[in-house]
Amino acid sequence: MTATPPTREPLYFDNESHGWTLDQCARGLLWTLWGFVYSPRDFKGSANGHAWIAHHDENNARIAFTSDKGDGHVQLSTHESHWVKIEVFVSGALIFRAWADEPYEEKEFWPDGADGIVPPDGDPPGRISKRGSWLQLRRAAFGLPEAESDFWDIELVD
Repeated sequence: MTATPPTREPLYFDNESHGWTLDQCARGLLWTLWGFVYSPRDFKGSANGHAWIAHHDENNARIAFTSDKGDGHVQLSTHESHWVKIEVFVSGALIFRAWADEPYEEKEFWPDGADGIVPPDGDPPGRISKRGSWLQLRRAAFGLPEAESDFWDIELVD
């Protein structure tokens, strides 16, 4: 599966409000994302488990997790397109890839090759809350198996 970022340029509110370059914004988002689990955290929802930061540097991070759906990791990296690439692996297999930006305080993410355009009356296919306390994605958009809910979601437990 070829990694293909959305067709539009990523949007970052820090670029618009502070004039940061897209590269700086992408690195800032990467750091924000791994920072949500800098201290190990439990999560619940469509999967229940425990996550922690296993590695981070300027342009990459790995979040490890154990869960009732399998153990694995989330690989985060800045991409030359200035999107943040997110790849989720369970038992070594790539489950899905997403591309994140931060047009507002909420983070948005998209599947490979998406147009990156939010419908006027809808939400992006994936979202992470301002403080990282929850994550939600539309199963169909990311090719995840159907379930009782159209969404796959988790929240961090305090």
